[in-house]
Amino acid sequence: MMHFWRIPAVTHFVQATGWLALLVFALPALGYLLVMLLARPRPPAIFAAPCVFFVVAWFLAALPVMAPLWVMPPLARAAVAAAIAYLVALVVPLASGMARYPLHVIRCGRLPVVGTTFAAAYSYTVPASPEYMVSPFNDHFFCSCEEASAAGFHKFP
Repeated sequence: MMHFWRIPAVTHFVQATGWLALLVFALPALGYLLVMLLARPRPPAIFAAPCVFFVVAWFLAALPVMAPLWVMPPLARAAVAAAIAYLVALVVPLASGMARYPLHVIRCGRLPVVGTTFAAAYSYTVPASPEYMVSPFNDHFFCSCEEASAAGFHKFP
């Protein structure tokens, strides 16, 4: 009698799921720790909640993407599924801000100025501000206050 876990397709899917968890949870967690180290003063703990929600949603969205990639080795399968799910998140409302934030950290070479249009506020916060955070509603990113002002945003009071 063959056990379910010894079926090669199941074994490879479980291995790929492990790699996916590593790629989707561990790498962003390291990035979040870097943000916490760079931000002065440190962002409030609530900053972590949207990040955790985003990576869990990213992981769950990537799982069904992995299924049709059964011919690939587990690590490649996980990497392709994670990349596809991340690229989709870049355009999905309420997820795109969380997905684009790391790209703007790289583009700016430091933590970006974060803006929001929620409730027609058109305001921004700087990394040194205690209100600084990224959430589904804070989804505009600028490298400087001047860039944010030129886009029609004003500093959060």
